[in-house]
Amino acid sequence: MIRDELDPPPTDVANEWRPVEAPPASDRDDELLRNPPPGEHHRGRFAGYDAGRRVRRILLACLAVLIAGTVFAWYQWARRGGERTVPRQFQLPAGTDTSDRPRVLTWSQGQARLGLSREPPGVHTIELPDRTLKLADGADMAQFKVVVTDGKTTALELESGRIVEVLHPGATPLLQE
Repeated sequence: MIRDELDPPPTDVANEWRPVEAPPASDRDDELLRNPPPGEHHRGRFAGYDAGRRVRRILLACLAVLIAGTVFAWYQWARRGGERTVPRQFQLPAGTDTSDRPRVLTWSQGQARLGLSREPPGVHTIELPDRTLKLADGADMAQFKVVVTDGKTTALELESGRIVEVLHPGATPLLQE
């Protein structure tokens, strides 16, 4: 079939499909309002979004309180660590004489983890080639790492307690106070 063989549509097709009279009356027609009351029905989804504003604010406030509480608890836990204490690892037998034991240690080469103690038989002074290390006032024990290379202290890291560094001529301080 080609286009020329088709019949042209009748001229009154529009009138056939369009209802000429009003639709029949329904029993529910009286429920429809001719003038709807003012409101937010025209806003659609935006009205629903605005209606949830209070709940969203409450949830965000709870989330903010939870985050602040977590940060505060973590800060308190991190601060609680404070200064590490080293427990005494040995006990001397009763009646042990420690008066003739030397309490000064000399370290001249290499790396070590050393400790100082006010109680005998512990060491209370450590002599390094370019400095002397002693316990600070009020400290009973201290531990630190030291590296001595070619007659010079290259690293000094305090692990626990407090120490005082007495420098010899030409030495630079290594403790951060």
